[in-house]
Amino acid sequence: MRNVIIFLALAVCLIMAACKGNQKGKEHFSKKEAELIDIYNVADSIYYIEGRIDTAAFGLFVRKAMEFAKQHPDDKIAPEMLYRAGIGSMILAKAAPNQDEMAKNAKTALSIFHTFQDKYPNDEQAKYCYYQRGIIYDDIIGDVRSAEDEFRDFIHLYPNDSLAPQLQQYLKIMGKSEEEIMAAIEQMGN
Repeated sequence: MRNVIIFLALAVCLIMAACKGNQKGKEHFSKKEAELIDIYNVADSIYYIEGRIDTAAFGLFVRKAMEFAKQHPDDKIAPEMLYRAGIGSMILAKAAPNQDEMAKNAKTALSIFHTFQDKYPNDEQAKYCYYQRGIIYDDIIGDVRSAEDEFRDFIHLYPNDSLAPQLQQYLKIMGKSEEEIMAAIEQMGN
């Protein structure tokens, strides 16, 4: 549960930051861009306002965003939409009704974040792909070692990022049970 709260809080912050940048100049978007943004806004609104996941809406957005980024890699919104598709795939993985669907969506999200870094290495969000993959491994798949590798890569490559100290602290409790974490906290107080 703790990981879900951490994941959701940080995902909301990252998405809100991306949304703020997206509101400027919205009237200048092409029809394809506007359609993609509208699909995203429907899925996102249901998720963040109503608190439920419309898997069909997120699935549609992820497919359309991946298609858009592949067909128009140099479009001004392609990086943002591809990154959001990765987040959408993570959300679908968390909401999956079974292990097969969870694994499929987690694999898609991992692939999207790798593709994002390959296509847009200079984009500000490229560094957060390490973080997102770490969350996927830790909170969705349960592969603590791979999650640690992703988080350590982030810390090593971006030591001055505001997320780095938080990840360093998180690495100290990763993989521990709630009882182990509480014992460590109590020991610090003594």
